[in-house]
Amino acid sequence: MKQHNTYQHYCLIFSFFISINLFIIAICTSLSFAEKRFPVWDEQVFAEVEKRHGLKASERIRDLYDLIRNNLNKNEMEQLEIVNDYMNGLQWIADSNLWKQEDYWATPFETMTTFGGDCEDIAIAKYTALRLMGFNDDSMGFAYVITAKKERHIVMVYKSAPDKESLILDNLHPDVVTAKERKDLMAVYAFKNNGDLFVIKDEGNGNRSVLAKKENSTLQKWLTVKKRARENTASYLPFNGGKPLIPEWAEPPDLKAVRDE
Repeated sequence: MKQHNTYQHYCLIFSFFISINLFIIAICTSLSFAEKRFPVWDEQVFAEVEKRHGLKASERIRDLYDLIRNNLNKNEMEQLEIVNDYMNGLQWIADSNLWKQEDYWATPFETMTTFGGDCEDIAIAKYTALRLMGFNDDSMGFAYVITAKKERHIVMVYKSAPDKESLILDNLHPDVVTAKERKDLMAVYAFKNNGDLFVIKDEGNGNRSVLAKKENSTLQKWLTVKKRARENTASYLPFNGGKPLIPEWAEPPDLKAVRDE
């Protein structure tokens, strides 16, 4: 009888641990497959865009809103290609013609409402759309390059992990390709949102290396465009009932403070 009771005891313990493990697996699985959700915008938001910038501008903002929400849970490569294709459809317009300035960095909102911009405007719009889709901020950045035509140019760069190839999103190229494949570009420097600046040694055959890194650099044009972008978003918060316009993973602390006031 004692042996029988001992056997039952071990069976109960074993069943208990199996149940706990299955519970943990179920929780982890549900979390890993949990869908990301993008905030719902009230119709008043689009109505206000139309009031300020016209019907076409409102339609373009709605198109981008739908594009982000409809592709929020696709795999990263699909998202990169979708965003790259969409933004490459923007009309290239020189700053001198669009903004009457020699070098103006437009916010994504400005680029979408005018449906045009130059290389850095389109690169910034791609970066922003991908951030709204949930891409890690540290995995993205921008590169200042010289094209084969000796023109100054800016592209968006994505690197999923330190041991992975950098991918280039370029408004002058239809596809998302590796940096090594873009031998036509001479890299000069690259920078990230956090201010990290990398001086690049480019051997001209697709082989590139970092000559120097400067942390927390002050890139005034980048800081200025980010400030205006936050102001763009904050100005539309009252038309969304005070609810967030962008997901938590992409919301700057100062914008959250404005919304919570």
